[in-house]
Amino acid sequence: MRALRAAVGGLMFGGAALVALYDWVGIGGPGLGTAVNGVLYDAVIIAAGVATLVKAVDEREERVAWLLIGAAVLAWGAAEVYWTAALEGNPAPPVPSPADAGYLAFYPLAATGLLQLVRSRSQTLQWRRWMDGAIAALGTAALGAWAIFEFVADNTSGSGLERATTLAYPLVDILILALVVGVVALTGWRPGRSWGLLLVGLAALAAADVAFTLAEDGSVLPGGDWIEPIYVLGAVCIGAEAWQPPVRQIRPSAGPDGWRELIVPGSFAVVMLLLFSVQYASSGHLLTVVLTAGTVLAIVVRLAVSVRENERLLEEVQTDYLTGLGNQGRFQRDLGSRCRRADEEPLGLLLLDLNGFKHYNDTFGHPAGDAMLTRLGAQLRTALGDGRATAYRIGGDEFAVLSAGGDADLKALGETAVVALSASGRGYELSAACGSVRIPIEADDPAGALQLADVRMYAKKESTRTSTTPGWDPSRPSSGAPDRESVEQRP
Repeated sequence: MRALRAAVGGLMFGGAALVALYDWVGIGGPGLGTAVNGVLYDAVIIAAGVATLVKAVDEREERVAWLLIGAAVLAWGAAEVYWTAALEGNPAPPVPSPADAGYLAFYPLAATGLLQLVRSRSQTLQWRRWMDGAIAALGTAALGAWAIFEFVADNTSGSGLERATTLAYPLVDILILALVVGVVALTGWRPGRSWGLLLVGLAALAAADVAFTLAEDGSVLPGGDWIEPIYVLGAVCIGAEAWQPPVRQIRPSAGPDGWRELIVPGSFAVVMLLLFSVQYASSGHLLTVVLTAGTVLAIVVRLAVSVRENERLLEEVQTDYLTGLGNQGRFQRDLGSRCRRADEEPLGLLLLDLNGFKHYNDTFGHPAGDAMLTRLGAQLRTALGDGRATAYRIGGDEFAVLSAGGDADLKALGETAVVALSASGRGYELSAACGSVRIPIEADDPAGALQLADVRMYAKKESTRTSTTPGWDPSRPSSGAPDRESVEQRP
């Protein structure tokens, strides 16, 4: 397999470079046209199909998807071989021909393989991502139908079968482009290198098809062989997947994205509004156009207001009313979502429990205790700063911190948090016990991480009790009543 991969890669990448140099730079004489844009071009396509089948052999969990994509590229390659052998140079090739069967077979096979990949990699996606993908795909299809299909339909002639064959190409191109944009939206507009190569390859093929159609009569785009390297580069991008590491899951977002959730629906709503206006502005029914446009804009504004209100309410219900830190609900949500992404973004968990707070509450009263919690929460937030750590109050006198970073940072962060949650004055002394866990090194799920951090925190608490008595020291001399003013001060 290593030798096959090397041979296929050399033919695919080297051949693509030669085709691009010949057609775009003009290296080589005119006598090489058949050899470069015929035999070599066809060999590159076939090599890309073989490379994709190699990917299928390596990828057991996604084998069906890559077999379908490999079969699609090989069907395209077979069509190219037939064209070179039987139809090249024919001023009036038959439509449809066996080459058309191979070309058109590429699209449903590739689309089915792409959907199989989406199915295997999107098990944890939220409905919001699926809606964004559907909106992006439908919007792209609508734009493609307006800009490409209608133009081809208006300029196509011939028998019914000839027209059907000619119109099939823009339809399948629009299908592929819509799927590509939809998948990019599913990934949160961050497809990564592996997804990116496949999607760029498919998009390049569809774009080359569109360019070829628009250049056929030379009225829109100039004719010539300048389009051939675009096809070849698209095939190379697909075949290059054989050298990419496996990609298992599309990463879900940590939570609601606020205003960013409006980007996809809002953008495509505006685009569809413009498209509608262009389509119907010439009909003379200006009132209908204006009223419809106003309705769509009102819907977009209403969505924006709803998102803002939901964001504000969500912030309120997930914020601790005393300290302004995240509460137990936000902590559980953030911990769960970040544990799911811990293989790519490791994190640290700190659990902290106050020593001496019960004695403080019993001595000075619950209002003073609430004021102290407010003070300590502010100290903790200030100590952590605006960096990569987030603090939460998850119980009466219990706090937690989630931090992105390595092992060395976690110990220093724990020491900083312990100092921030300490206070002393006349008649009281507060400190904090801390337990830390590295995720996913020591635990890979929320329950395991919390249990381990809790055990370590209480072990530290017990060791503190054996060395010194937490809270107020009755042996300390005191004159008069406790100084309530010193404990109720705000930061």
